[in-house]
Amino acid sequence: MSTLELHALIDRHRVGRLQRRVLLLCLGVVTLDGIDVAMVSYLGPSLISDWHITKAQLGPVVTSGLLGLALGSLVAGPLADRLGRRKVIIASLVFFGLMSAATALTTGVTGFSVLRVLTGFGLGAALPNATTLVSEYAPARRRSAMMSLAYCGMTLGGAVAGYLTTALVQVASWHWALVAGGALPLAYAVVIAAALPESPKFLARQEGRHAELAALMSRLVPETFPAGTRFVLDEPAVAAKVRVAGLLTRRFRAGTLTIWAGFVAAFFIVYLMNSWLPILMTDVGFSLTAAATIGLLLQAGGTVGNLGIGWLMDRFGLHRTVAAAMGCAAVLLVLVALAPPDVLVIGILIFVLGMFTNTVGTGFPILSADFYPTSIRATGTSWATGIARFGAIAGAAAGTVLVAVGLNYRQVFLALLLPAACCVLAVVLKARSARSIQPEPVAA
Repeated sequence: MSTLELHALIDRHRVGRLQRRVLLLCLGVVTLDGIDVAMVSYLGPSLISDWHITKAQLGPVVTSGLLGLALGSLVAGPLADRLGRRKVIIASLVFFGLMSAATALTTGVTGFSVLRVLTGFGLGAALPNATTLVSEYAPARRRSAMMSLAYCGMTLGGAVAGYLTTALVQVASWHWALVAGGALPLAYAVVIAAALPESPKFLARQEGRHAELAALMSRLVPETFPAGTRFVLDEPAVAAKVRVAGLLTRRFRAGTLTIWAGFVAAFFIVYLMNSWLPILMTDVGFSLTAAATIGLLLQAGGTVGNLGIGWLMDRFGLHRTVAAAMGCAAVLLVLVALAPPDVLVIGILIFVLGMFTNTVGTGFPILSADFYPTSIRATGTSWATGIARFGAIAGAAAGTVLVAVGLNYRQVFLALLLPAACCVLAVVLKARSARSIQPEPVAA
């Protein structure tokens, strides 16, 4: 009976049809995440008008979904390492679709916020497992590029949310935007159930699923395998009985903590801008349409940046690329703050800023997937994403405070230089710890 190592087997072949299908399906999952997360920022002006509340009172609406995202990420990773990536993705799509549709029935901030926590819980479970699945199908030389393409769904979804929400609010009301935001993931869950296969590397860790894995590998790579061929993973096992504890063992501790710190700082910036940019731009004196357009340019820039960061990470290295991108983002923050309040000028700068800030947010899950072995990869990636969501909550909440005390957009953008510096420092420390500890190669 022959034995084949999965890493080497996948790495020696080009990206095939099944891998492209997995990438496309997971891109759809991430896009739905992006639509739902961004939708609330576009609904903000309508909620303020309909419920006769202030911008400060809108804060719980903005931050509640992010809390759900954090909790969902923390729970879903360990579940996916036990039950499989596919099952968790399907369950999360159904759950967040139902909760999003139910939010349309609310009549005030409290009910809306509670259901946004539940919606976010489902969203938080979907995103990191979709990107983990992509990483486990990708050959090493294309892993960063494929994961960054999957993450394009976040900014693509944010852009779609702007058009979808604006159209539905103008034609009907904000309630129908939430109904649409719930119907889409419910329909997509059916597609995922029919077309998305389980991770081969997860199957290799499961006793009794060798026949399923053999059938999958015959579709995945253009080779013929003798009957009874065994597929194994040549990577060290994680000794911790509790998977989350494995993230903080001596081997992984420094990398885990620096990934968390850098990811928190990156998401602080991304979500403060995602949540408050349209409102900040209306305060400048721009029309609602112009403010929405600038918000769309932020997401469009992120999409363009995500198309390139994976290739750059594969070519120049993970840590160097992420640190350089955040350094460029810091320069753009200063330029936006110094720019005249002109729609064209600020729009162009926001587009370029989005290229860098959103790609840094994409870079950290790629760092996580590369850093952890299969047995705790979903846990590591999900917990990194979940911890980062608390940075997102802090960013959205900080936006609430900054707007409430009357800071203008120039002061807000200059304040973001502090988390940008923290992010760069974390990435530098992560790179140094990786060189000093020299862990066994575990990327998969």
